[in-house]
Amino acid sequence: MPISKIRVTNFKSFKELEVELGKFDVLIGANASGKSNFIQIFKFLKDVISFDLDNAISIQGGVKYLRNINIGPSEIFSIDVVSDQRFELPVIKKEESLIGTNIYRAVYGFAMKFKRGRPGFEIIKDVLIHKCKFFMYLKEQKKKVKKEEFKGEIIFSCVNGKVKIDLNIPAEVPIREGDIIPPFFMEEKLSPNTLLLETPLFIWYMSPLKMILEDVSIYNFDPRKPKKASPITGKAELEADGSNLSIILKNIIKYPTRKRKLFNLVNDLLPFVDSLDVKKLEDTSLLFKLRENYGKKQYLLAPFISDGTINITALIIALYFEKKPLTIIEEPERNIHPYLISKVVNMMKDASQEKQIIVTTHNPEIVKHASLKNILLISRDKKGFSTISRPANKEAVKTFLVNEIGIEELYVKNLLDV
Repeated sequence: MPISKIRVTNFKSFKELEVELGKFDVLIGANASGKSNFIQIFKFLKDVISFDLDNAISIQGGVKYLRNINIGPSEIFSIDVVSDQRFELPVIKKEESLIGTNIYRAVYGFAMKFKRGRPGFEIIKDVLIHKCKFFMYLKEQKKKVKKEEFKGEIIFSCVNGKVKIDLNIPAEVPIREGDIIPPFFMEEKLSPNTLLLETPLFIWYMSPLKMILEDVSIYNFDPRKPKKASPITGKAELEADGSNLSIILKNIIKYPTRKRKLFNLVNDLLPFVDSLDVKKLEDTSLLFKLRENYGKKQYLLAPFISDGTINITALIIALYFEKKPLTIIEEPERNIHPYLISKVVNMMKDASQEKQIIVTTHNPEIVKHASLKNILLISRDKKGFSTISRPANKEAVKTFLVNEIGIEELYVKNLLDV
């Protein structure tokens, strides 16, 4: 599981939040309930890695708009992220033994205290914990290899700019700090307002959390953008709004296997599509084009293609061709006929076997076709703080379902938050 749990305090509309995530989650809720604020948690962490903490806060509008308006500077701001994505460290040689390290859980968290009456903040917690299994391969006299397994933790922390490493491991495992991180790194002092998340430690040590958060994709497709020509020099990754769809299509269709896979997926939802291609214009820009079964002699250029067709194409590429561990899609049903929603949900479930997927929606059809266990409900309490719950855990919801009231009907009648 790329991200299995998120905890935050004093973040935008949240006072306190702890939510466990699955491979496929559908986040629903009323307008202004906090869906966008939940997505901003991932956006903020991605920006910390890409730019640094100060810039990530500035992108959010500054400290004033990062923290909860009602709480203000009176309480600590914190974010904790848990990943169950397993990975292995390079094997360590120790005398007559080899030691393999398998990290099965990574927990990263930081907290900030705000300065009263003046701008600024102070980092008061910055910790990365790797829960590990250590495998020792010992050579015996007859050259047979004996394997022993131990559990422990590798804990990194930063206090006043100095990185510290603590090993909570059994005495039988002869690993020391210098076997894990080069001594010169431990001697460096980090700049003020710098988190472990943005340091070379996460690059050198290959923390899965850093790679997951850096690569998270957040999409909010706007079908008007792909209808315009894309410069040939654009990014090779699908943009958040789908604006460079033509470039992505060009890179897919030049490989016959990938082209066939894309066409089959599109054709499953849109059987009238006969061919997908890209037109190169005189100024070297690219334009998405499509040919229908109804008129095989002529391609339709992007400005004349329906919004729904463009959204479906972008959605399929995001699900199956963008190799990101965590994909977030806002309102994927936009401009898509209700008849096709069940197929779209089935595609998202299928794609979630290879990556983690979170979608936000107001659409009852998506709620209907998603399993109850996949639903996350966000709402505001009496004090205006956003909360997230799983309706599947509520006895009242189970009672409604036993009486054959559909989950989508409960959603429309606002009965899931009971």
